[in-house]
Amino acid sequence: MTNQKRIFDYYSIIPHPTEPKLLMQEVNIGWSLPHFIPSKTHFAHAYLINEAMQQQLGIDVTVLSCIYNDLDPVLNRVNRVFALANHNPDWQPTARYRWIDRSELNKLALAVPEHYPILLNWFQEIQDPTISSQRVPWARIGWYKKANDWIYEQFKNLGLTSISRSEQLRSWSTSCILKFNTTAGNIYFKAMPSALKNESLFTKALGEYYPENTPHILSANHEQHWMLMRDFGGTPLSEMAEISYWEEALRLFAKIQIDSVDRVDDLLSLGWCDRKIERLPFDIDLLLADTAALLAGDFIIIEESDVEELRALIPQFKVKCEKLASYNLPQTLVHGDFWAKNVVVNHNNYIYIDWPNSAISHPFFDIVNFLYIEKYVPDLPGVRDRLRNVYLEQWTSYEPMERLLEAFELSQTLGMLYQAITYYRIVSQLEPLAKWEIEVAVPLCLEKLLIFHRR
Repeated sequence: MTNQKRIFDYYSIIPHPTEPKLLMQEVNIGWSLPHFIPSKTHFAHAYLINEAMQQQLGIDVTVLSCIYNDLDPVLNRVNRVFALANHNPDWQPTARYRWIDRSELNKLALAVPEHYPILLNWFQEIQDPTISSQRVPWARIGWYKKANDWIYEQFKNLGLTSISRSEQLRSWSTSCILKFNTTAGNIYFKAMPSALKNESLFTKALGEYYPENTPHILSANHEQHWMLMRDFGGTPLSEMAEISYWEEALRLFAKIQIDSVDRVDDLLSLGWCDRKIERLPFDIDLLLADTAALLAGDFIIIEESDVEELRALIPQFKVKCEKLASYNLPQTLVHGDFWAKNVVVNHNNYIYIDWPNSAISHPFFDIVNFLYIEKYVPDLPGVRDRLRNVYLEQWTSYEPMERLLEAFELSQTLGMLYQAITYYRIVSQLEPLAKWEIEVAVPLCLEKLLIFHRR
């Protein structure tokens, strides 16, 4: 079964527009939520669900959240259930579909019996106004209209007209992204959770410092963590096979980090987190004490014996922090999620996007993430060493290349710890039911750390 291609089954909870009911379909083996098998399988791709429901039922919906995600290891199938918002108040069910209330649910033979507690919980929640304060706003009914009202008000102020209704591209615990086709081209709206609330502030500030290399914000609501951005075109670096683009992207990124050294105090005053290497030992203790976080995920990444090994290495990690801090390298702007999909190449210009995890820390933590978590690096002999050297060459005014390579070696382990801690912070602020979406990132980083340590 391990070589069998994994199948994803997507099911949609579509609510009645005014009554506490949901849509069910009669199938050969009972009653089912509307179902399809997606062409792409990242749960955050909301447009897949919305398009499928429009094609199947002719109904306009948006995704609130994925409320159920379960892997059957025997069949190698993933069962996902998405809660949706219904934007067609006059839509009526066609043959073999009908609205079901909670009392009828108990009488139905469900084609997927595992869905019963999920549906029961959904009915309970829509009748109970008490919802977790950690739930992201866009997973709540009514948010979509509120956001659209603000967006269209900004369009009016900017002299823009929307040509078509919004298209929901992504919806998960770390962001909601909408796309609008306007008279001035495509405009993107992004909403962030409270755990990543400063992205609009960060992006606006970086846009003032580095206008050619960061997204331009047309309008922002910092209180709601919303921002509107113009489509900057281009191609993600992850889709560029020519290595020279990768080299130039790293040269320029290092120059931005070096230029930001003189801005550190300003960045901290604007809200950037102080995650300098002196703080890392405390964060290491906090992370490695949380067994549940280290073993998270729906498949085994690291085992309990690996956790014991990591904890035994804590003294060594702290010594490495001291050694890395001893090099004459300034702590400066760190992206925090630096990989090729967050770099856009546009007419030989490079735009660095998605800054909510940015902080002030050791600059090499970004390049470690880029080279060793990154799965899109061109498959060429010695390519990672080549890219590493291109990046490090920009720092030779601080240390000779020999010592930069030493610092980089120390950064490999510590960079993986830093990245795991970054994800850990985000997961800790999510609604418990949504933690599964990214909690696996923590053990994945630690798995890479152990590979570095054992080689």
